[in-house]
Amino acid sequence: MKEEYPVYITAISSFIAGGISRSLVYPIDTIKTKLQVQQGHYKPQFLTISGAFKTTLTNEGIQGLYRGMSMSIIASLPANCIYYSTYEAAKQYLFQYNFPAFTIYFWSGMLAEAVSCALFVPIDVIKERLQVQSNLQEYSYKNSREALTIISKNEGIKGIYKAYGATVASFGPFSAIYFTLYENFKAWTVGSRKDIGIKESIGCAMAAGAISSWITNPLDMAKVRMQVVRATRGAAIQRFQYNSMFHGISIIYQVEGIKALFQGSLSRVLFHTPNTAISMGLVEYVRRIISIEE
Repeated sequence: MKEEYPVYITAISSFIAGGISRSLVYPIDTIKTKLQVQQGHYKPQFLTISGAFKTTLTNEGIQGLYRGMSMSIIASLPANCIYYSTYEAAKQYLFQYNFPAFTIYFWSGMLAEAVSCALFVPIDVIKERLQVQSNLQEYSYKNSREALTIISKNEGIKGIYKAYGATVASFGPFSAIYFTLYENFKAWTVGSRKDIGIKESIGCAMAAGAISSWITNPLDMAKVRMQVVRATRGAAIQRFQYNSMFHGISIIYQVEGIKALFQGSLSRVLFHTPNTAISMGLVEYVRRIISIEE
């Protein structure tokens, strides 16, 4: 299905949708991150999602579920805008050359992630360290601003963009699979109609988000562990010394077993399913409204 809206309309709608979707499901993302940094050969702090919620609330209070959210929400507005706009621009460009539709969706999703990671990686580094600092006890930041200041001062640009390649390598496939599934679900749902309703969009996005987030959980897990490690060798968290994302996956598999690669996968699905549904639903709805008004 070819895009029928100008890219600038998608940019406006995705900017509006960016912060809303993240803010509503942020606590689930916190739990997902906490679960992923646990290692099988260490005594686990949490065994279940509910246990992680209970322990976090007991030890850190409600604020423990929202650490790093302020910067994450603010920065996600332009990041989300770049993400969706790049995807739509790439998709429209590639459609001119009559490539198979699924390859257009797949590679447009990969490109969207690679470009938007210029903003998403610093967001992830800061929010993830704040989310798990009480568990790892390797650093202690008061808030997002202090985390950014200290990381910039002590680790430089390398610390701010920790695991950039791993992020693209993990979320690139996620976005590629997600958009490929979403566009196909959308085409099957809409048929010959021009527009998709918000309920239909939410349903398609939920299904695509759930599938793609579960499939790519091993990639995300290695990426998260790399990002919570300090860039300075002397102060690094020794248990997460991965040379690359694929090296990390290999180590996790060898030391902790295949089950560990899907640690936190349910919470990841519970995060991405509503997050993608709300975000894509709003993008589709708002850009349709803007187009009508114009």
